[in-house]
Amino acid sequence: MKKHGRVCGSRCLGPMTFLQEVKGQRVTICQGGHLASRDASYNMHGLVFISRPVKVKEKISVYIEGASSDGALHVGFTNHRPNANLIPPTALPHLIETPGYCVVPIPAELCQPGAYITFWLNHAKYALIQGTGGKTYYMNAKRLVKLNEPLYVFLDLFGSTSAVRLLGSRKGDRTSCPDPDTRRLSREEPPSQTSVAPSCFSQQVSTQEPDQTKHMQTTTKEDLKKIPRSSMEEMDVTSLLREFQRNLSPSEFHVVVCWKRLLKSAIDALSNSNFSWTKTPHIEFVDEVAFDCGGPRREFFRLLMMEVQGSLGIFEGNPGHLFFTYDQSALQQCKYEQAGKLVAWSIIHGGPGLKALDPCLYQLMCGQEVQLMEFDWHLIPDTDVQGKVQKILSCRTSAHLHTIQKELGDWICECGFPGIYGPKISIQDIPVVYSYIVRHYIYLRVSNMISQFTAGLNAYGRLWDMVKANWIDFLPIFINMNEPISRASFRALFQINWNTEGTKKRQEEEETIYYWELVLKMIEEKKTELRFEELLTFITATDEIPALGFPQKPSINFYKPEGRGCRLPYASTCMMGLFLPRGVKSQAELNTMLLRAVRDSVGFGKA
Repeated sequence: MKKHGRVCGSRCLGPMTFLQEVKGQRVTICQGGHLASRDASYNMHGLVFISRPVKVKEKISVYIEGASSDGALHVGFTNHRPNANLIPPTALPHLIETPGYCVVPIPAELCQPGAYITFWLNHAKYALIQGTGGKTYYMNAKRLVKLNEPLYVFLDLFGSTSAVRLLGSRKGDRTSCPDPDTRRLSREEPPSQTSVAPSCFSQQVSTQEPDQTKHMQTTTKEDLKKIPRSSMEEMDVTSLLREFQRNLSPSEFHVVVCWKRLLKSAIDALSNSNFSWTKTPHIEFVDEVAFDCGGPRREFFRLLMMEVQGSLGIFEGNPGHLFFTYDQSALQQCKYEQAGKLVAWSIIHGGPGLKALDPCLYQLMCGQEVQLMEFDWHLIPDTDVQGKVQKILSCRTSAHLHTIQKELGDWICECGFPGIYGPKISIQDIPVVYSYIVRHYIYLRVSNMISQFTAGLNAYGRLWDMVKANWIDFLPIFINMNEPISRASFRALFQINWNTEGTKKRQEEEETIYYWELVLKMIEEKKTELRFEELLTFITATDEIPALGFPQKPSINFYKPEGRGCRLPYASTCMMGLFLPRGVKSQAELNTMLLRAVRDSVGFGKA
């Protein structure tokens, strides 16, 4: 076996078996760690873990070998390393109440004997489950696991499911190390499992089906939902955008940008007769001497998305929970369409998305059914509306309801619920009334504004139609996932341009990198004012890793420190290179130098 631990090459995802050392009391693992079976005389103690952390979008496949006609299975994801001393009898309810665990109940209809099940976690923190025939379910795992930490997988064989075979995993064109029995079963796999679903441009979410087993009712309030996938199901957002960019031209469109009027500069560029969606924007900042090799463009689109959120006057609300304003004047001036076009322009050319819409609003815009009974009324921007819904939610008696009808009845009718005056209305209907008001305020009331905004997004290549058809994958583009950059993911971005091994320069460079690693550890532990996002902006002109990735790997380079004075570290945002002095003497020294360099830097090229 090679040093990377993969028996079939570096492109392999690595071996995948069930973990022998950590399993439920009634579980037996055999056949090289690929078959897990539970003593059928017991309904519990059937937890098993996969032997290694998995990657985001790595699709794990299993085969149900032992089950009655009504099988039962849970799969889950966690950031906690498997521990033999912490194995509960069942995943539900024990692990669902433990922070850091996402437990996904598999619908009984997918757990039939001889069934194939594939499951994975995507970049939008949605757990997706696919069964024989292509039926796909999903559940939001946003608050339960972190993508920037190791991701472990477990299965719970309970009830009538007594044996599961681990077939392996796949991510794009990469697979885990093959197993002979896995290959045999793959050849026997029914055609319906591998066939492509019919093309469609909507992904309607149905409510939970009534014939599912009782264990489905014990899951979280965000229940597993069924979703018909589009013909592009195998593609993640990166693949979708790359496919979308195939028609882009290598020719450039020059954009002169004034720092103080960046938004106006962008709008003027869109209205320029020479503007073309397919031409690469070449950004020229006034009073900046820098050739745009990517850095100025990344900085331009990053700042532009901030301007769209705060300066156009079409959004209101808290950061990460923006809603559309109801502004007839802005609608007449086509400001919502302008915003849509600017966002599309950024996304198409590798810039960030809006990353600020309220998640409920985004799902409604994508045609999804959203349960709004538990919507946080504090997020509503209008204080008058806040006061009204707070009064409605405080309704506890029939007398309170009569007061609501008298004082707010007409307003509730205007929000689309005339049933407030119905003879059968009761205090049990208050959550429904509240959900109608929220839907009206955040979505229906501003439907014309939303239509104009999405028309702007559709201005090139029907981008919004693609977003709607793949709305889960595009979640990180339009809402703030609040996923900070980790030390591991930050370190993995860079290549180090060393001098020849054995030289004095190389020795000094190794000293510098040692203290660089210690500074990164300080950032991770919040022992310095520096943040990974600040460093990334300093080096690349963007505060996040783009959906399409960087055009090349950012680099760490070195320079000889000056004999007198102190030359601070500097960066070239175009080449995405950080330059550090050789022979740094301490982490405190490097931390101070980096902090000064980052906080004092302006402009492009070399800071």
